[in-house]
Amino acid sequence: MPRALKLFALFTVGAFLLGSVGYLALHAVMPRGHVFGGLYRMFLYHESHPFQYIAVVALTYGVIATACALRWSCLAGWRRSAAIIGIIVATVLVASVPGGVLWKIHDMQAGYFTKGAQFWSDLLWGASTGLQAGWLVIALSLPYNIIGLILGYVVTHFGFRISRPVA
Repeated sequence: MPRALKLFALFTVGAFLLGSVGYLALHAVMPRGHVFGGLYRMFLYHESHPFQYIAVVALTYGVIATACALRWSCLAGWRRSAAIIGIIVATVLVASVPGGVLWKIHDMQAGYFTKGAQFWSDLLWGASTGLQAGWLVIALSLPYNIIGLILGYVVTHFGFRISRPVA
């Protein structure tokens, strides 16, 4: 199996499993089981379908982290730390777009379905709104986001270490 595919599997599956286990652990102890934050008057589809949203973030992270680990695996010290933080920030921003589309699809399943050209317009609205508000929903998801940042840093650092070319 090519090195890139192994790294992608490590990052994606690792992020999904750690994100899911973290969600389940926090869901058991958080008041009313609310793990994720939300905006005022926002339908909390991410609470109803948490593993789909975790999968969106995991796939996005897998793509970004794999590309960066293959390109910058030789970085060390503060440069590696800066690259890892950049990967995490980029993941949040990029994953907000498909996350917004997924939110809109869940909204359609709840009965707010549109037809024709309006359908595509609504999906684009979901992508745009996801980019505008997705990062805020993640920022409001305490302590899940803090745990995710720490674990994301550890997994990315490990991926960088194993992706170094053998000299």
